[in-house]
Amino acid sequence: MKLLRRALLGALAAPALARAQGGYPNRPITIIVPYPPGGSTDNITRPVAVKLAEVLGQNVVIDNRGGAGGSIGAAVVAQAKPDGYTLLAFPTAVMTISPHMMRLPYDPAKDFVPISLLCMSEGVMAMHPKVPVRDIHGLIAYAKANPGKLRFSSAGNGTITQMTGEIFAAAAGIQLEHIPYRGSAPALTAVMAGDVELQFDPVAIPAVKEGRLIGMAATGEFRSSELPDLPTLRELQLYGDGGLSFHALAGPAGMPPEVITRLTTALEQVLAMPEVARIVAPVGLRPRFEAGETFARRIARDREIFGEAVRRTGAKVE
Repeated sequence: MKLLRRALLGALAAPALARAQGGYPNRPITIIVPYPPGGSTDNITRPVAVKLAEVLGQNVVIDNRGGAGGSIGAAVVAQAKPDGYTLLAFPTAVMTISPHMMRLPYDPAKDFVPISLLCMSEGVMAMHPKVPVRDIHGLIAYAKANPGKLRFSSAGNGTITQMTGEIFAAAAGIQLEHIPYRGSAPALTAVMAGDVELQFDPVAIPAVKEGRLIGMAATGEFRSSELPDLPTLRELQLYGDGGLSFHALAGPAGMPPEVITRLTTALEQVLAMPEVARIVAPVGLRPRFEAGETFARRIARDREIFGEAVRRTGAKVE
């Protein structure tokens, strides 16, 4: 009888044990951020990862793999096992701009599955105070009178922070020299030090608010909630056709649908949390959930938009 009872208890426990062992996630998840710490992609991913870990009941680890405009970290995810335990936090450029400017070790359209939008960027065009003008029309006049003298920093070749500067320069009819860095944080350090004159990036917002840099315009779809007096480049008709800056999450192609659903359900909950919005607002980021076909269409549309922008502006890898 004891043996029978043990057998019955074992049979009843087996399905529960199988679910516990096989349910996603049952071990830590790694999110690769393809830029150094301190940039916009890192700034949104860290608070999201903390809350995602709480919702999923597993640790979520951030792994910064900077370099080559985000393509080094992206390649790691493209080649990872599609089980949901290695994910990519990416900005607009990795999926929509880099393919038009760089030879990549992966196909952004085929080697990844989009999971969810994380946020939209409310960036700023920031200028070092050494430039002897204080408004954007004065800047344009100065650039025309001093061709080749103004430089702008970016988070790397093929990034949205490069393309925003290129699109602005083309719309304004001026020359700006692009200086790529290994992420937004070192690009900000460069403009703060006066090594370059301009930056087009949300990470510059705190420095503008503190008066260490001069805010010239907002680079997002709408005025920045942190710098509401700055008009957008679109308002000034100085941006032309170009996609919006966002940050999102993807995984390697072939991930099981049930894993994607588990992640998107958790992310929808996380991105609605007021504390996440409160943490990222000062650096120009606004959480927004978008998944499935809607999000996939956004990426495909922006890939076309930025492809045309690259051709129109003549933007190139430095």
